Amino acid sequence: MRFAPRTLNQKITLALGALTLIPLPASALLINTAPVGFSNSASVIDAEGGGASNNNGASLGTSAISQFNLNQGVLMGATLNLTSTRTQSTWVNSTAGGGTGANSTVTSNGTGSSTASISGPGLNASFLPAINGSDSCGDKHKGACTGSATTSSATPTNLNQAVSSANLDSYVGNGDVTLVRTAPVLEATQGAGVFTGTETTQYTVTWAGNADVTYDYLLHAAPSFDGSSTMLILNLDFGTFYMGDTATLGFNLFNLADADRVGLDLDSISGNGDVGAFWTDLGKFSNLGEGSSHSWLAMLDTSAAGTFNASYSLGLSDANVGAASSRGIYNLTLNLTGIVNEIPVPPAQASDVPEPATLALLGAGLAGLGFSRRKKS
Repeated sequence: MRFAPRTLNQKITLALGALTLIPLPASALLINTAPVGFSNSASVIDAEGGGASNNNGASLGTSAISQFNLNQGVLMGATLNLTSTRTQSTWVNSTAGGGTGANSTVTSNGTGSSTASISGPGLNASFLPAINGSDSCGDKHKGACTGSATTSSATPTNLNQAVSSANLDSYVGNGDVTLVRTAPVLEATQGAGVFTGTETTQYTVTWAGNADVTYDYLLHAAPSFDGSSTMLILNLDFGTFYMGDTATLGFNLFNLADADRVGLDLDSISGNGDVGAFWTDLGKFSNLGEGSSHSWLAMLDTSAAGTFNASYSLGLSDANVGAASSRGIYNLTLNLTGIVNEIPVPPAQASDVPEPATLALLGAGLAGLGFSRRKKS
């Protein structure tokens, strides 16, 4: 498909075309998914003796976040936005017991602790250090005891975390992305028994708030043979030439201007028809910036007479950035036609052929010349 430029003008044209391949910077567009509200709790209970009890890894619910619609453009990034709080409650209880002896007033104590984590494709965030709560209840040694279920003030649990670029494709589609919330640590500890009944501590954490995702994207590339509007098919007619003539035409390929547009790649070129009768310097390229273009040359081979037609299919795509599954693919068609005629033989000029009367006079003159020469001799 390539040939060496044969004239200075062709070389200048190619040099200017190469300059237009320098991509222009594109700015990003942002869109947020609808906030998804949630409120979930998890608990653990510990009885006196034997150390702490735990429910580590307990679920604190999931949230379904809408994926990015690839029709909007090429996904360049995603950021999880979490605005939430965690509230914890610690509750100490004891059943009534019997026995003998004094029945003095005693106090039972218990504590609880928890951490939190949220995860999804390409992100995993933990909230440390642990939050802690405590409660107590006091009553007669042989009686029952019910604590006040101490509830802590809400702990802010906020996050803005970018998704790993390697996982962006998980956020492209027409469905949802699932975010998972857990309590990696969830434990309760009931203090030493002081009642004759059974003492327990129940610890509960509640996580509530909203989650959404900000999608950072660029508009799809816009390939065209015209710089002001979309033109996907270009018909180049060389016209009619004679054998040995020079037949050259220029054309351009654009990525239409928009400050938020992604670059353009030319990935493949395939031809059919009389491709042997044409040459072009058209070649693959990558990341042609928005508002940029490349100039190309096409030539018709005039070494043989005939009518020639060829068609070239150009396979293009969005530049290799962002989520691969959100990149668009495109096809442009270049049609070349031309006619080469044989060089005509010039017809004989009528003025070059003597008239019959002129021939007769010329013959008589020549004969008289000969007679005169003989007489003199």
